[in-house]
Amino acid sequence: MNYVNNENLLEEIRIYSETGVRTEALGAMLLLIASRYAEKGSFAGYSWKDDMICEAVLTCIKYMHNFEVEKEGANPFAYFSKVVHNSFLNYIAKQKKHSNIKDVCYKNVEALTQDCDCVDPDDYQFFNVTAIDYQSIRGKKKKKKRKRKKKPTEAKK
Repeated sequence: MNYVNNENLLEEIRIYSETGVRTEALGAMLLLIASRYAEKGSFAGYSWKDDMICEAVLTCIKYMHNFEVEKEGANPFAYFSKVVHNSFLNYIAKQKKHSNIKDVCYKNVEALTQDCDCVDPDDYQFFNVTAIDYQSIRGKKKKKKRKRKKKPTEAKK
């Protein structure tokens, strides 16, 4: 199969909604949508592309029940393409967060072992290890400032 036909995809989703069984053809179609979307220039250069594709297929399966099959003009290809796109963005954000944590950990290990003449890894247990502030790495969530409603002022006499 080289491409996903919208009518065939709609029929497979209709079968799923009636029986509750996901067919092999449906899985192959979702995998094809995700793998083709991963070839897009925005996502082509990542080394974890296979993991992104698998995560996107799982996300499509997870949110398949939200698709309205009986709706007139239903376009399952557009729906699942958008699910794949959002899944890719979420996966990239997760990987960037983990990458930042790894970078800080590597920097801290270098700082701890700089003054050490130890060769044996078991000697590292005697170092005083300071706590790493992961909140600064993960980024603090900004609280939205609420606009206060102005109380109606009485008209001056």
